[in-house]
Amino acid sequence: MLSVSIPSNVTLNWGDDFLKITGPLGSVIKQKGSLSLVLKENRVYILGLESSEKKHFYLSLLRALMVGVSKGYSRKLRLNGVGYKAVVINTKLNLKLGFSHAVTYDIPNDINLECSKNKGILIRVKGTELHRVCQVAAEIRALRMPDVYKGKGIHYNKEQLKLKKGKREGK
Repeated sequence: MLSVSIPSNVTLNWGDDFLKITGPLGSVIKQKGSLSLVLKENRVYILGLESSEKKHFYLSLLRALMVGVSKGYSRKLRLNGVGYKAVVINTKLNLKLGFSHAVTYDIPNDINLECSKNKGILIRVKGTELHRVCQVAAEIRALRMPDVYKGKGIHYNKEQLKLKKGKREGK
């Protein structure tokens, strides 16, 4: 029987149509649908699904939500370019990315952003749901994708960019 262990700092509650997972970093409420859950000895079992693929899918979702509310998820972005700047003001991220104007990004309520300036400008996206953290990081990266010739732009930390040769370097 497939199961997920519940960490000691996480509580799991469910009703007829909702599932609430609470931890030190917050709580997440999700639609339960037709899942039938059983709690035994600090483990959650899923019953009533016909295929094992669905059971694995829902167990991995539960595991990811429990990790999110207990430890959290983060994604780091690095700004690479002359004059590139990032500042968080209230619920907005103000970016100077080499355009003739400043770019602002509205920060969602369930996401925290931090900017640091050691070794370049680093933006850390933090949250309790992995897909939301990755989505916000991808939206910020899309504001100025890395240039394939110089590498300027916003890229993920420790991302290896494959730069193209210019037309003068190819000869």
